[in-house]
Amino acid sequence: MVSGILEEKKPCIWMEAGVIDYKICDKDFECEHCELDRALTAAAAAQIAKRRGHPKPVASWEEKMRQRFGEQQCRLMMTRLCHECSFDELLEEQFEFFLAPERPRVQEVMGVAVPTSSFLHRGHTWVALENAGRVRVGLDDFCVHLFGAPEELRLPEVGSQVRADHPLLSLVRHGREAPILSPVCGFIEAVNPAVQEHPALVHDDPYGAGWLFLISPSDLKPDLEKMLFGQCNVAWMEHETQRLLGLLQSEVGVTLPSGGTLVNDVIGNYPQLDWDRLVREFLHSR
Repeated sequence: MVSGILEEKKPCIWMEAGVIDYKICDKDFECEHCELDRALTAAAAAQIAKRRGHPKPVASWEEKMRQRFGEQQCRLMMTRLCHECSFDELLEEQFEFFLAPERPRVQEVMGVAVPTSSFLHRGHTWVALENAGRVRVGLDDFCVHLFGAPEELRLPEVGSQVRADHPLLSLVRHGREAPILSPVCGFIEAVNPAVQEHPALVHDDPYGAGWLFLISPSDLKPDLEKMLFGQCNVAWMEHETQRLLGLLQSEVGVTLPSGGTLVNDVIGNYPQLDWDRLVREFLHSR
């Protein structure tokens, strides 16, 4: 008797989608009679309103839900009315987390692209403000010019707590590790799955497809106050490239001609450089 009752229990579709941890549907999927559904629908609508204007995913969520749930379908899906469902729109909103961000305005300094519409941290990460108080974080072009395309990225898990000016991730090249500092305090809300599969994306497209994290900051204002923005980014990058050129000249005798550009993949072209010194001087993580 008990087992028969348990077998009839159906998980709520919001639970199946990972939006809530646990709930068994007691309305026979008549969602319009469910207080929880009404509350989550309202929250979803508010989030969607903030993210209007972004492109929609190509694949339909009808197909995505079939792939996840098999033959189990909600009533709107069976009547092909997913476009009227706030649950469907919330899934699209979550999908949009993983789209490449809007590209920043950039200026070039000796071949290095410097964003002027994003914040820069002294450890060579960029921070872009997102909707709902989130920030998106990645490596700047100077960092990837210096260390080249990584063979591995050691990234924290979603939900991890991070602290400003403490190690956030590690870039690995030829068995050597370069810790990268977090620019903000908060919690990891999303990790870019594309860079987990293809770490070289952070080198090939650092301000686009190579972004790293969405973070929900815990105290953003003081963290941003310690960063650079606008033309200050350009002036600071000029200083950083000059410091690097001075190091190249002293350690390997390389002098950049007037008007020249910084070689891409500095450590790959000059393996005799001291890796630990580069990490210490430019990433400030040792």
